[in-house]
Amino acid sequence: MSCKILIGNLDVDADEDGIREFVLPIMSQVVSLEVPKEERTGKNRGYAYVVVRSEAEAHNAVRLLHGRNSLGRNLTITVVETTPVKGKWYKFGAV
Repeated sequence: MSCKILIGNLDVDADEDGIREFVLPIMSQVVSLEVPKEERTGKNRGYAYVVVRSEAEAHNAVRLLHGRNSLGRNLTITVVETTPVKGKWYKFGAV
């Protein structure tokens, strides 16, 4: 089952290729990488999401990358906890 990781405190000049080069030696099973950008400047917002194939790899990445320096900034690496979406039940008919 895939697992999402949040990489925080990124330098705004870090690009997707640089982030990928930084995480690939540790996270070999990257499914996707998302780097949200500011509309005005086109620079990243200081964080990125990485989806890896397993929860074990996600926790290993947190252990190895949290606090590591990239472009002069100490990164924060956390596993994104997903909450199950509860369905809404509607009652139809007369009350």
